[in-house]
Amino acid sequence: MESDTLKVLFVGNDAPFAQVIADKMQEIGGTVEVSGFETAVALLKTNSFKALLFEPEQINTAALFKITSLAVRMPAMPIIVFGPGGNDAFAVEAVCAGAQDFLAKETVDAGFLNRTIRCAIERQFERMALVKEKENYYGIFDHLVEGIFRTTPEGQFLLANMALARIYGYASPPDLMARVTDIASKLYVDAGRREEFVRVMQANDTITDFESRIYRKDGEIIWISENCRAMCDANGKLLYYEGTVEDITERKHSEEEIRRTTAELSRSREEMRLKNELREENLRTAREIQTAMLPQQFPVFPRHVAPEHSAFRFTHRYQPAEAVSGDFFSVAQLSDSEVGILICDVTGHGVRAALVTAMIRALSEELKPLAREPGFFLRKLNFDLGNILKSTGSPMLTTAFYMVANCQTGVMRFANAGHPKPLLLRRSENRIEPLGNACGHGQPALGLFEEPPYETSETILAPGDFVMLFTDGLYEVQGLHEELYSQQRMMLDLQNLMQKSGEQLFDELMATIRAFSIDHEFEDDVCIVGMEFSRSPDQKKS
Repeated sequence: MESDTLKVLFVGNDAPFAQVIADKMQEIGGTVEVSGFETAVALLKTNSFKALLFEPEQINTAALFKITSLAVRMPAMPIIVFGPGGNDAFAVEAVCAGAQDFLAKETVDAGFLNRTIRCAIERQFERMALVKEKENYYGIFDHLVEGIFRTTPEGQFLLANMALARIYGYASPPDLMARVTDIASKLYVDAGRREEFVRVMQANDTITDFESRIYRKDGEIIWISENCRAMCDANGKLLYYEGTVEDITERKHSEEEIRRTTAELSRSREEMRLKNELREENLRTAREIQTAMLPQQFPVFPRHVAPEHSAFRFTHRYQPAEAVSGDFFSVAQLSDSEVGILICDVTGHGVRAALVTAMIRALSEELKPLAREPGFFLRKLNFDLGNILKSTGSPMLTTAFYMVANCQTGVMRFANAGHPKPLLLRRSENRIEPLGNACGHGQPALGLFEEPPYETSETILAPGDFVMLFTDGLYEVQGLHEELYSQQRMMLDLQNLMQKSGEQLFDELMATIRAFSIDHEFEDDVCIVGMEFSRSPDQKKS
């Protein structure tokens, strides 16, 4: 690739800087053609450029929209953005908008420009290959029933899926984004409705079940319900809105029909009551079955010793938000010295989530021969679960964490599939250590990719250490002033409880979080599993 002649397109209106770029390109044996933004796409389609160099007129949201527009129209073309140095926030947002890199205008030299362009070309090539490999994932995204969007605060689309385009009557997401450039005037039927949307978002940062009348492309008026949140940078500056849209036209028509047929429905009240009783009975049965699926007793190490003398001692707390839960855990004795612990969290709660947990339990039982290698275990679990969910056409996000601990060596190996990091309480050091991946970054949840790179990480347990696994329902609790109980706050509270027994620690931590909660309850399913390492059997003998 180093020997290839670089031919690039410079898009911008700064003629002196364009000449600087042309001179630098000439130094490295490359060529450059200069264009305005309006004609850039046509030139890219008719000429074989290696990369696009873009210098926006101003550093603002409109510039980001132009970057995204170029990236959407020419997805295989690497884009390098030039701007003033020192604006790290815009540099990050430019890359997020679709650019491969950002260069400060003041420090451009030929060698660095050459390396940057070639690296951008290589990265873009790799990215396009990765996009191709992830077609199954994008298929899930585009075949969701709900529309998904991301818009600028001014009302321009930055992202849309196929479901959203269908709801609004457009042929594709690019068609929707190109034609609807002002949401307030192009979509909403009622004047001021977009302004009301923005007002609520400014007050709360989120919006739920925001119902409005909308014009489809063909002029038909439909009803939609929006759920949205505001996304801000580290300084609290609003970047964009993102959320979901559901077509509720049929529901609205049904509501009108319900109002006209109240008398008829009242006569069927008793029938509905009986059906509800049956449903509740079914849910109670389902809860009993799900509870029976959880460990009824924990293994001891070595075998046949009393639980209080076991090298590993276990405790847990399990609290569904509804009759049945989307959380699940298992504790399995793999050998005389090894134990495997699996915890998972299926998005949402209720019957659908509970059914997925039942599938995970069945799959994990079948995978017991692989259970001693955490990374391989999660990869196989992901493959089997993905095939099942794909065939149902009903994908559900599932996070999981799996660990294997050896009481003789103290070695604990683990792998994480998008799950909250468990905490390792180093009691002898009075220190709490989140169990992060050795690779330094997170891994995807189960069922999203066919071959995710779940890696096995390792740490050493010391006598007295306590490992705490949990689902996000434990800490995603809203306080009186709309603040959230964060993982950082939980670690501070755990610092004061570190020396307590597992039972006391869990009870007092849950009591603390309930007291923080605005309604003194958990909003989501809660599952906590603890493992205390006393010492190895060999250490006990000595």
